[in-house]
Amino acid sequence: MIPRLLIEGLQEAGQTIALDRDQIHYASRVLRLRPGDAVQAFDGLGSRWSAVLAGDGRDARALQLTAALPGLPESPLKASLVQCISSAERMDFTIEKAVELGVAAIVPVVSARSVVRLDDDRSRKRLAHWQRLVIAAGMQCGRDLLPTVSAPQTLSDYLAAGSRPRCAWVLAPGAARSLREAAASAAMVAPLTHCELLVGPESGLSDDELMLAQAAGFEAVGLGPRVLRTETAGLAALALLQSAHGDLV
Repeated sequence: MIPRLLIEGLQEAGQTIALDRDQIHYASRVLRLRPGDAVQAFDGLGSRWSAVLAGDGRDARALQLTAALPGLPESPLKASLVQCISSAERMDFTIEKAVELGVAAIVPVVSARSVVRLDDDRSRKRLAHWQRLVIAAGMQCGRDLLPTVSAPQTLSDYLAAGSRPRCAWVLAPGAARSLREAAASAAMVAPLTHCELLVGPESGLSDDELMLAQAAGFEAVGLGPRVLRTETAGLAALALLQSAHGDLV
């Protein structure tokens, strides 16, 4: 697999773009690439180019675009994952795998039972960390259009702001209807193209939060007889939806 680098400002063949310090380190020290090696450049907005690294000595300090390449199509299902923030490793796992599963947007929220509490400074640092994870996962899995990650906010603020898409589901063990049934029913009315998934924290959403989510337009659905962890529940739901209505085959 040809190494991929996230590069801004991709415009035309022959264009030379200087690499920043982090990109130089990643290309030269992590990937062990040298001037003259072939790479692919993508901008996270849908563009993909073949390119060649350039530089003096061992370190690649720039790249030159050679030809535009067809981008990898995105899933026809634009799924937003509204994920209650979990502990560092669990949240990292969820974000990384959600990118691989084709999620369109990730919305981290803090609920009443969330273990993790973030002040403004920690929120900014955590958001920057998550955005770096999205870039790394996008480079690895071949996505050219990177999903967005919102700044952390409280679940109540999120539910109070804006309107829901036609298909919005909150995962709730013991719900009367399964996600598979709800999605299939929705697809009989019109193709399923947009949806939101709300996933609670380690201890689950409180009864009041579940009622608030339903009042805001989320339908409570289940994933079967087993209770999944917060870091895997949303991923299982995404995989199910992408398999039935997206691009997982």
